[in-house]
Amino acid sequence: MADLLRAGFARLWRAPIFWLGVAFTALWGCLVCLEAYEGGQEGIVYFLYDLCRYHCIFTVFLPPVFCALFLGTEYDHGTIRNKLIAGKTRPAVYLSSLVLSLAACFLMIAAYFLPVVCVGPLFAEGLGVSPGMLALIVAGELLMAAALCGLCALGSMLISRKAVLAVTLLLAVLAGLAVGGHVESRLAEQEFFQGIMMTEEGELVDAGEMENPGFLTGAKREIYQFVADFLPTGQALVYNFDMIVHPVAMCLYSLLILCASTGGGLIAFRRKDLK
Repeated sequence: MADLLRAGFARLWRAPIFWLGVAFTALWGCLVCLEAYEGGQEGIVYFLYDLCRYHCIFTVFLPPVFCALFLGTEYDHGTIRNKLIAGKTRPAVYLSSLVLSLAACFLMIAAYFLPVVCVGPLFAEGLGVSPGMLALIVAGELLMAAALCGLCALGSMLISRKAVLAVTLLLAVLAGLAVGGHVESRLAEQEFFQGIMMTEEGELVDAGEMENPGFLTGAKREIYQFVADFLPTGQALVYNFDMIVHPVAMCLYSLLILCASTGGGLIAFRRKDLK
């Protein structure tokens, strides 16, 4: 497996898609710092905690794009068959691909954090949360990306056509964001809202607080919250819009998804007919 990783990283350093991702995330980090600077001039308060969350929306697109364009070429060029012919085992081939996708995504995320950590404190009004909570949130964001990498690596090793792989991964992420967006919008609804009524004279008057019939309660709210915390795309929205309720649980869910996708992928890849 060590030989596979050395060859994979040598290829990674030459891959344009990787360096484009690094450049994009670094630029996004600079733009977030610029936004914090301009907001400070207008009296808007930004905390370092805020700056560390604003990458989550685009982070969900890093694994599918990278896996589709980098790992997806393995079948097109016959690389996987050549590795197996050279005596490499299927688990080693699968795990080396997963490690490469994890390393690439983590490095692209690190490129975002570089300007945020170096320049962000100059424009932020402190951390905004305790150091332990900030570390937990950042760890959760990385685990969220790792869970997505595990799922995308699974698809990359099982779908042999690059075009089908790219469409499948991107549509899956978009569907996940749509589900997560719907769930978050329901969870964000207020229990009460300010009522307004019209008098006989046609004037609008304050009717006081009224109960929101769409507010989620009981088991239904717990189910919606679980979906938001469990789905990686739901987690991305939770982090980005600061709706964090169960930070430790989200980390555990991401680890569970990564382990389950890796275990299932190893079993499925062993049985796949590579022709």
